[in-house]
Amino acid sequence: MTPEDYDAFLEVVLGFAQLKGRPLAAATIELYWRAMQGWSIEAFREGAEVLLRRCEWMPTPKDFEDLRRTATERAGVDAWEMARRAARSAIALGRVREDVTSGDALVDRAVATIGGYGSIALCETAWLHALERRFLQAYIEVREVAEIRAALPHFGGTWRAVGAQDRRTFGRG
Repeated sequence: MTPEDYDAFLEVVLGFAQLKGRPLAAATIELYWRAMQGWSIEAFREGAEVLLRRCEWMPTPKDFEDLRRTATERAGVDAWEMARRAARSAIALGRVREDVTSGDALVDRAVATIGGYGSIALCETAWLHALERRFLQAYIEVREVAEIRAALPHFGGTWRAVGAQDRRTFGRG
């Protein structure tokens, strides 16, 4: 959200508070505003409409994030189909090609965590559902990491520094 969205945001939050019988302090509204900065005002309003019907109490930013996670899980099903299409092209002349990509970096990262496109292409049908579950978990995780890194770019240096320190500390040179 942008500063221009504040009045619309405030209208939604105060409406929630009134409907749910919850008084809000200025500090609470400010925390809520800051926590929801990664959302567009349109997505916030749409999420608010859904949560108004589902939540017995005043929804928190976590409720909004849980709602987003549910949408990500649905997107993961489409991502799995994208991965399966790419995996079909991973087998050429009886060999597994390593240069296959789906065209979507997040899908490619999730596939890499479950063993690559070859592991999907060569998976027996009886085990494909288990591989799909592993992919969906990986896809949700890589998508969340990408969103967090985009929302908190100034933490990126800290993450790299910790990783570098870990490698030195745990004996890789």
